[in-house]
Amino acid sequence: HPAAPCSSVNALTNEDSAAMPKQFQVDHPHGTSLLARRSPENEKLWGKDFSFGYIDVDPDICDAGRCPHYNHHADADPDIARETPIHILIAAYRDRLCSRTLHNLFTRASNPDRIYVRVIDQTQSNSNLEDDEGCWERYCHVYNKNCDQYQHNVQIVHIDSSKSKGPTDARSKLSAMVHWDYTHRHDESSLDFHAVQENDFCMQIDSHMDFSDNFDMGLVAMFHRAENDYAVLSTYVASMEQNNQDVKVVPNLCMVTFTSSIRNWGTKECKYLTKPKLTNAMWGAGLSFHRCHAELNVPVDPYLDGVFDGEEGSRGLRFFTHGYDVYTPDRVLVTHDYEGHQGNPVVHTWRARGEHQVEKDWRWMHEIESWRPLLKVFGTRRVNLLLGIGVDEGDLSQRDTDEMNIIRSSRYGLGKKRTLQQASKFSGINLNERRMEENKCGNLKWVPYEESGGYGIEGNLARPFAGEVVGERPPIIPQQQNPPVVATNNADQAQKSMKFDPAHAQRLMNAAVPGSSGVSWFAPSLFIVLVLASVAKIYGRGAAARKMKNEKHNN
Repeated sequence: HPAAPCSSVNALTNEDSAAMPKQFQVDHPHGTSLLARRSPENEKLWGKDFSFGYIDVDPDICDAGRCPHYNHHADADPDIARETPIHILIAAYRDRLCSRTLHNLFTRASNPDRIYVRVIDQTQSNSNLEDDEGCWERYCHVYNKNCDQYQHNVQIVHIDSSKSKGPTDARSKLSAMVHWDYTHRHDESSLDFHAVQENDFCMQIDSHMDFSDNFDMGLVAMFHRAENDYAVLSTYVASMEQNNQDVKVVPNLCMVTFTSSIRNWGTKECKYLTKPKLTNAMWGAGLSFHRCHAELNVPVDPYLDGVFDGEEGSRGLRFFTHGYDVYTPDRVLVTHDYEGHQGNPVVHTWRARGEHQVEKDWRWMHEIESWRPLLKVFGTRRVNLLLGIGVDEGDLSQRDTDEMNIIRSSRYGLGKKRTLQQASKFSGINLNERRMEENKCGNLKWVPYEESGGYGIEGNLARPFAGEVVGERPPIIPQQQNPPVVATNNADQAQKSMKFDPAHAQRLMNAAVPGSSGVSWFAPSLFIVLVLASVAKIYGRGAAARKMKNEKHNN
């Protein structure tokens, strides 16, 4: 989401990357967390008497002896951890770096066979740009000639980029895919890809990432250092230049600002953490490592059409109300290619003008889309109603009040473990007044709640999509008859997609010459004109694509 986490984190010194200095370890045995740097802006926000700078991290987050729920220890054992499946969720938009991300995932993992990757690959059809070659196709073409070895570890869903409705919408499809493969985990014939178990790990990342060697083992071990079954490891990850450097300074999300909705802002940092640090529910979409029951209980909302600002803040606070806790990782194991991705103008061309595209083989989206007609509010307004951002509930119309209640009680709404009022207090955010009210970048205490059996999955999956009566069959939705659009740069395939239809030409000729059966001097002439027009259209489109490719990438 951001251009970079923060300049101080992207310009680390050798001292920052080295082992903890002895004196620092004596003075700060569990590391430090930056509250805020002294600046005119921060003095205005917090006051001149605020304790600027760093604070020592307190590893004890238990509240009066009540500690996070931590009962699933099996894969704390490295031998078991090596086999625990990790489901990678990637939303890619015209990103030539997606293929490199696949390469990095499989080459850096200690056990690549347990890595299962789902990709929403949004590319422009009939384009010769390498950005539109396709994530898997380019992986096989550029990075791994023997890519078949991982063909059962990767699922690619192709979407025409012209139908994009934004990054949040793409990620919601990934949540839906996980849900389908969880609910059908006992029926192999019904699986869409690979079975998902509640205690598998799910990891949402961007499509332009790198990873430290053995990152898979490192992340599982880090998860267990949090000692919380409901931990979510998340932050704005550091730059790729820090990959495999064992960096001990990590970005820490704890501040927001408000635009059209809530947005992460003012990323802070932690130094030399000995375990993940509990944060104030601020979550980053570029890295989220958690048990898959978190993906099932708190799926990405599929009705946030065109949302950019609002995605992260809303999901972080939803995680909190469902009993999940966001932690800042204690090490840099996943990195981001900020320069390579954001310097490519093609990736910024989405305009969220896509249609509600549901292909006939997207079984995991049919029920979600079938209830869409019941809703009246989508996108940013939906986020703001959910969280009460800038909303005085006493001034809402009955229509908005009803819609707010539908949103909050749905499976994409608030949880029942903690209240929205608790979330506001814990995060330090006054949602109604759209402002940070308290600095929560320091030490926090865990907010207790009673755990539900089976991680509460059954109850959450029984909640309605859009206010419908639970158990009611959804209405039948129209099925698109065309297969999903697959990006290609093959001229022969492009021509096949624009076949000349002689029968259609005959109908045109009959219409042009009243009373004619089509057998006249006009028929062959029109036939030739239509053929030449089709050829010219194909050639012109290919030439334009080649020109664009040369201009943008000089290759």
